[in-house]
Amino acid sequence: MLRAVARCCGHWPPGAAAADGMLWQTELRPHAAGEFSMAAAQANLAMEDQAQVLASPAATLVGVYDGHGGADASRFLRSRLFPHVQRFEKEQGGMSTEVIRRAFGAAEEEFLQQVRQAWRQRPKMAAVGSCCLLGAISGDTLYVANLGDSRAVLGRRVVGGGVAVAERLTDEHNAASEEVRRELTALNPDDAQIVVHARGAWRVKGIIQDLVVKIAVCGLDLQLSMVSRTIGDVYLKKQEYSMDPVFRKIGPPIPLKRPALSAEPSIQVRKLKPNDLFLIFASDGLWEHLSDDAAVQIVFKNPRTGIANRLVKAALKEATRKREVSFRDLKTIEKGVRRHFHDDISVIVVYLDRHRGRRHTRVVDSSSNCTNAPVDIYSSNSGQSVETLQAHRGSGW
Repeated sequence: MLRAVARCCGHWPPGAAAADGMLWQTELRPHAAGEFSMAAAQANLAMEDQAQVLASPAATLVGVYDGHGGADASRFLRSRLFPHVQRFEKEQGGMSTEVIRRAFGAAEEEFLQQVRQAWRQRPKMAAVGSCCLLGAISGDTLYVANLGDSRAVLGRRVVGGGVAVAERLTDEHNAASEEVRRELTALNPDDAQIVVHARGAWRVKGIIQDLVVKIAVCGLDLQLSMVSRTIGDVYLKKQEYSMDPVFRKIGPPIPLKRPALSAEPSIQVRKLKPNDLFLIFASDGLWEHLSDDAAVQIVFKNPRTGIANRLVKAALKEATRKREVSFRDLKTIEKGVRRHFHDDISVIVVYLDRHRGRRHTRVVDSSSNCTNAPVDIYSSNSGQSVETLQAHRGSGW
């Protein structure tokens, strides 16, 4: 199993590039309970989404990591979250909510160590973070853990009918939610700035105008101040970073009486039932343009082959409709500029065949059944290494 994790945290399967240089998909692949499909679309200058599936005979792990402020945190999770899950699972003799909670905590602490080592040379590391969505299928039990606003949705057949309905499995930690704002206010009764409506959106600590401008100039994603639970974003968790003179290279000091953000995941556990058809795990780039029900109906009514890519393209077509451009024109827009039309999108569709009595391909060799989306789709499709891409961008810090 450890060898499978090591493989999962390395390179993605070759030869899976789509025709559009900003799109990627892979063919249907087996997992212990059925099949899965993956696809992604890049919009940012460097891909900030990461996605992966580890399929073994005993269990299936699904990860979607939506980075902001840069790709460091999401790429870190791509390489380190699954190993933490596997380590604690082995120690405790099986999957559990405690295993997942400890894995998230260990990932947060390990990333913090990386920030401590690098941030004086790269101050932006203090403002880099990632949402984190994890799914684990062990036997007939499904675990879904979440930080931020990526989402997992279950497609479930209505008893006695040929209709599928959507059931959301995740709590979204976004300041746009009134419930999240109430939670933050209750935890910070003495901080009038804990949630502020600024620049057309609710933001944690209401990032000051000067900081917003400097972050935008430096190419950081403004979403970093909207989500309330993340991996990373240490400048909103530890005052020694936000008040340090080094931080002023990207913005003014931000006084904290206590951490403004949390890395404590919301975890849902459910027993899978015969009417549970499939799961959709996706970053918010998909859900900005498709409702839960719309996504479930697309999966339910279409063939499995290329189904994740079909969801990505449906979201892109909706994005172009909103901006009144054609899908063909969107393909000509360069990365970075394309972010004005849509976010990075990562989608994983997991079919639940075993729990419905449907025959499926059994996973035999766990060491060869891990699939990662490319670290950077554009550089992958163009044959350019990520290291070369970063060299062209320059440090800037």
